Amino acid sequence: EPVVGVIYLPVLDELYTASRGAGAFLNGEPLPLIRPPVLTSPTSLSQCALVSEHGSSRSQEIMSSRMGSFTRLLTDKQHGGSCLQNLRFTGGAAPDLSLVAKGSAELFWECGPHAWDFAAGVVIVTESGGAVFDGAGWWGSNIPESERVPKPLNIWNRKIVAVRYIPDLPGKPGSGREIQKQLAKELLDIVEDIDYPPDGTQ
Repeated sequence: EPVVGVIYLPVLDELYTASRGAGAFLNGEPLPLIRPPVLTSPTSLSQCALVSEHGSSRSQEIMSSRMGSFTRLLTDKQHGGSCLQNLRFTGGAAPDLSLVAKGSAELFWECGPHAWDFAAGVVIVTESGGAVFDGAGWWGSNIPESERVPKPLNIWNRKIVAVRYIPDLPGKPGSGREIQKQLAKELLDIVEDIDYPPDGTQ
């Protein structure tokens, strides 16, 4: 389990740092930079920005699966989608996770990145108050609804969902953590799993 994370984005001159139990920072300022009341508590993907990547595997099968997931995420609810507010690609898991930690995006999802692509970002997101989960999607699977609960992240499995810090709703302590799980579940319900060999097995 990673305990220290450092990401430097040289073009933006942004240095993200975090260590387990000591918080996360951007150029020395505590994360998330965006805070309540500007930082809201979304209750569905239709209120969320998602960052993701298309990956380096470009087989027709994998690209068809990815594009199917992105299409369902963006399609309106009347036609079976989640009506995601917007979808962004920055070019890598590290800058994607930096946006989640900062509060500029609500979620990150990807299948295929390696542990070294996102380990630092995991620490930065969790220390900023965010949450991370296993990113294996449930679309098209026979997993019953009762078992569709976001699982803890296994950093070697190359599948990840990250959710930014969510403020508690007024008078409901702990509701922010529950909303993080709810958003992760809504995402996993609509994306398809892509089979990748775990890191360390080849």
